[in-house]
Amino acid sequence: MTIVLDRYFVHRLRQVTGKDGNPLNEVELLTESPMNSDGVLRGNNVINFVPDASVLKLNIGDRIALTMDQFELLSTAFFVEIEGKFL
Repeated sequence: MTIVLDRYFVHRLRQVTGKDGNPLNEVELLTESPMNSDGVLRGNNVINFVPDASVLKLNIGDRIALTMDQFELLSTAFFVEIEGKFL
């Protein structure tokens, strides 16, 4: 479901989303990792991901296996961020 959430809004602009670990960028990392890193959360050289400041508090190197409750938290934060930055 996280991949589906990301793909609906895939054409977000980095100038608007920023480079911090906000929920939009957290979803981006959580989407890229299963597709490119065998389900292990990986950072990248653009997003400054800080686990303690993230929605799910996952660490780089953690295996991604979200529960329904985690997805609900993440998607709620994602939509709040979308609304704040794009509407």
